Amino acid sequence: MPALVTPFKENECIDYSVWQVIIDMLIASGVHGLFVAGSQGEFYALDMQERTVAMRFCKQAIADRVPIYANVGCITTRDTIALALQAQAMDVDAIVVVSPYYIMPTQQELVEHFVEVCRAVRLPVMAYNFPPHGGVTIEPDTIAKIAAECPNLAGLKDSSGRLDLAIAYRNAVPDRDFRVFTGGDSLMLSALDAGCAGTVTAAANAAPALFVQLYDAQQSGNRSEAERLQALVTELGSAIGLHTFPAVIKEALAIIGLPVGPCRKPVGALPAGARRKLATIVEHLKAEGVLPELAARSRA
Repeated sequence: MPALVTPFKENECIDYSVWQVIIDMLIASGVHGLFVAGSQGEFYALDMQERTVAMRFCKQAIADRVPIYANVGCITTRDTIALALQAQAMDVDAIVVVSPYYIMPTQQELVEHFVEVCRAVRLPVMAYNFPPHGGVTIEPDTIAKIAAECPNLAGLKDSSGRLDLAIAYRNAVPDRDFRVFTGGDSLMLSALDAGCAGTVTAAANAAPALFVQLYDAQQSGNRSEAERLQALVTELGSAIGLHTFPAVIKEALAIIGLPVGPCRKPVGALPAGARRKLATIVEHLKAEGVLPELAARSRA
């Protein structure tokens, strides 16, 4: 499931025409859903009205071809619930709630926050753990407490990069089909082997078929192919750290011929050296045949 980019024009306004192109390309590549307004989607740079409009546009653009998962997480419980109710009115398939960032809430405060959000909606809710950016880890015991009170807590996206934590989340809710998705690209195959549901990844914007093929290879038991594809996934994922997140994947899309514009400032363009390293990785993936069709227009 790609963590969908939000395209911007040079004036930093959302570019809806490009967004439709990207969404169509990802769906045509066989992805199983789209994760809207997540970290790669620069949700933190969108105001509340833009986040609402973005959800509405993506719901219409996806047109029920794949499920839409919409991140409604805000710093306050009040704003999170307000956005969650907007998402519910648009009939998204599930809401995602990133843990309140910047303030570093306690585990009990996290329990109370998620319980209030879950009780405010009828939709399935997926928690979103991103310690490097949220400042706090949602503990597995915390998830267990929330799940005990909220039957609509349906899963969790874990971007900690820790396989042991992803497994602990899965085991924390044994009484239902609790789906754990990892965010660390290097963990994808190991996480699937361990019973996780899949991955939500920024890198899949640039090479969606690669991730779909890896998932299919693992599910069908084609181990050698799965390991080959995992190596390519890891290579692409390693590029994320070349510059300030989330600029790298936007630049990768530009290199393969699908420009989605800049990030909103203060995130700037990749330095020349970082772009050269990224272009080398993109060229390798192109040679492996796992980039979108428009990759033939590469400017690398």
